[in-house]
Amino acid sequence: MADGTTAIIAGLTGLLGIAAGAWLNAFLTTRRERWNLRRELYVRLLENLGEVNDTLEYLFDAELSPPSGADDETWKAWEDRIDKLIARESRAVEQIRLATSVAAIVLSDEAIKPLQTLQTEWKKAKSADSFAKHVDLRLAAVSKAHQVLVAAAKRDLGI
Repeated sequence: MADGTTAIIAGLTGLLGIAAGAWLNAFLTTRRERWNLRRELYVRLLENLGEVNDTLEYLFDAELSPPSGADDETWKAWEDRIDKLIARESRAVEQIRLATSVAAIVLSDEAIKPLQTLQTEWKKAKSADSFAKHVDLRLAAVSKAHQVLVAAAKRDLGI
């Protein structure tokens, strides 16, 4: 009888160990998946903020130094470059907008705040009295958002 009781206790202990191991594995996997999702979202946001920052710097430089006394072909090339930079910035801004929509449910409030501020500052930049001022305001907002988001990502991801 003692052998039967021992076998039952050993079997129950084994089942309890398996159940606890499965629960712990599921918990850690879910936690790791959430961390990976946050990391991927931070990467996407920071890459696109960097892209917007670079593009705005190029736009600012191009706007401040248009070709003077140049022929029509040079002016056309300069305008084409401006158009390509604006299109490049627009693509990155769209990626930021899409990532920000998901960020609201995944990232910390510390990370969401600079993205919301960025959107507000960009709206204010629309009323700038010149294209150069518009670009300058957007550039300042992107630089600030990038800086704050890097700090938030480091804290949130434990890096």
